[in-house]
Amino acid sequence: MSSLKFEKITIPAADFGGESSLPLLTLNINSRGKKTLGNFPEDEEMFFNYGRVYDAFPYREQNMYGRELHDTEYDVAYLENDNLKAMFIPALGGKMWSLVDKRTGKELLFRNSVIRPCNLAVRNAWTSGGVEWNMGFLGHSPMTCALVNTAETKLSDGTPVLRFYWFERIRRCIAQMDIFLPEGSEVLYVRTRLTNPNEDSMPMYWWSNIATVQEEGARVIVPAEETYISKNGEYCIEKIPYYNGADVTYPLNSKTAYDYFWKTKADSLKYICQLDKNGYGLATSSTDILRGRKLFVWGDSQGGRRWQNFLTADGEDGSYNEIQIGLARTQLECLPMPPRTVWEWVETYGAMQADKEKVHGDWADARAEVEGIFAKSITKSSLEKVVLDTREMAKSPAKSVFKNEGWASLEILRREKSEERDIMCSHLDFAETDEMQKTWISLLNDKTVGENDPKAVPVSYQIQEEWIELLYAAIDGKDRDNWYAYYLLGAAETAKGNLRMAKLLLEKSVELSESAWAHYVLGIIAKLESRETDYVGHMLSAFENRNDDISLAKDVFRCLYETKMSEKTVELYKSAAENVKNDDRCKLLYAYALMRNGDVDEAERIVVNGGKYITVADIREGEVITSELWEAIMEKRGDEEFNIPKELDFRMQYNKAKKD
Repeated sequence: MSSLKFEKITIPAADFGGESSLPLLTLNINSRGKKTLGNFPEDEEMFFNYGRVYDAFPYREQNMYGRELHDTEYDVAYLENDNLKAMFIPALGGKMWSLVDKRTGKELLFRNSVIRPCNLAVRNAWTSGGVEWNMGFLGHSPMTCALVNTAETKLSDGTPVLRFYWFERIRRCIAQMDIFLPEGSEVLYVRTRLTNPNEDSMPMYWWSNIATVQEEGARVIVPAEETYISKNGEYCIEKIPYYNGADVTYPLNSKTAYDYFWKTKADSLKYICQLDKNGYGLATSSTDILRGRKLFVWGDSQGGRRWQNFLTADGEDGSYNEIQIGLARTQLECLPMPPRTVWEWVETYGAMQADKEKVHGDWADARAEVEGIFAKSITKSSLEKVVLDTREMAKSPAKSVFKNEGWASLEILRREKSEERDIMCSHLDFAETDEMQKTWISLLNDKTVGENDPKAVPVSYQIQEEWIELLYAAIDGKDRDNWYAYYLLGAAETAKGNLRMAKLLLEKSVELSESAWAHYVLGIIAKLESRETDYVGHMLSAFENRNDDISLAKDVFRCLYETKMSEKTVELYKSAAENVKNDDRCKLLYAYALMRNGDVDEAERIVVNGGKYITVADIREGEVITSELWEAIMEKRGDEEFNIPKELDFRMQYNKAKKD
């Protein structure tokens, strides 16, 4: 039998704490250069750096979580037949949390024992483990820690189907996933349908990220003989399986964090597997449209190991790597999706038992063994047939179970009002509009954003051109003296990179009414333009207007840290509200300022308080401030022989120097 059930389970989880009060304009503020290429043929360079996004505006950041775990109830969906049992969590972007081979009782994924968000996604919060679906633009997607619309339907033969779908606000496109596990099937099918309902082409990105347990002897098998890889600051093509003297198809052979983008063979079934020392493990495949395959490893550095256990329960190893499936060859690319277009594909997930001698022998023999097993049940043509056979189901309505925010419904309303062609997937049941969309409904219907208290947190933003045009019309009409309309426009123009216009709009907003929000965005503009004095000035002005806002305090203290204003940092921290003083990010930056001022004892006392090292819940992937602070403290003490404690070490590179 094949079944679909919705249940509630209790999982140890951190409190997400809601969203930031600020517009999300700082995701990659220091990394706006293009990736450079090395020995790429001209026909393989076309889409590198195409479609890059430098922040996740108009979304708001999810940075208010802590690390303390509490038993928390989550809604989950189970798909099950005689061979497999899969569990999904709609509130985490529909993540497949678990996939169990019932014949062996073995978990095929790395299943995290807790839900503990850390700062690795485009909106900050991200959880490790399972399989996640990333759509739109580079990075763990805006929906990775958000509820997605969830529904249930059936195939023509009665097989139950779990449906996830959402409207992505930056690309203005719709993702729909129909997931099913037919009776007797040895694989789970994930059928995806992407819709570009717009009149213009859209840069499109998709990567399915699959966490697998990192274990001795495990090998990743993929139909490739070359990899795209970063080497000496450039992306190049290198032969595999050996790179730098090691067989990199074994994840544990990589000593540092690395992305291996495999150059898959055009005529082969598209697959990627991770098989253990006995030749058993997870096997995935897809239709040809998904030609990208990748292996990500954290590496064997102290920092790489720290990151893995930081993402799971205290005291747990949490070692894993990721095998990934994507639209493009690498994650440095988006592909142009034509206007009014639908792209469809299917992915499969299941267990494989292969001959261990062949799997761990010659690279060509390993691939031949895996491909021979696939050929008995899964071929390129059989997967294409699944897409065709399920097309009518994918275009049909489903019974709604959970709904997320009403942004799709707002877009449908805007299109109706503008008498635009409606191709917003009418078979999908989206949530009704609510308070999040109130400002925009007012703008659409009444040509004004309405009255808004400058002290209240702005509810939402837009970056879509049609809404920006309506905002400009509003400030030429009813909102010519409305601070909020100028602010919303200024934030949007900042996100679009139109900094001169944004500055004028935000200065007008401040002239009409002082607000922390306008000063904050003016500070971001000043930073982008390398105007340090104005950067500091606007950030401090923002804080004066809202000095107990944790989201704002984090960015203000970061500003003072970046500009090395240590005395001001100490002064501000000592006079700050208690909730700001208790925030570990603010506390860490205060300690850094103390160290710079020469107060090494107090700085070290904060970093090592009662023998427990400071933990910053939202430390960013690639951020090494804790190890740098420890190194600076030790050097000021004159200690030439020291180790960086593992609790403070988030460096992802492998370094044999004394400080490791």
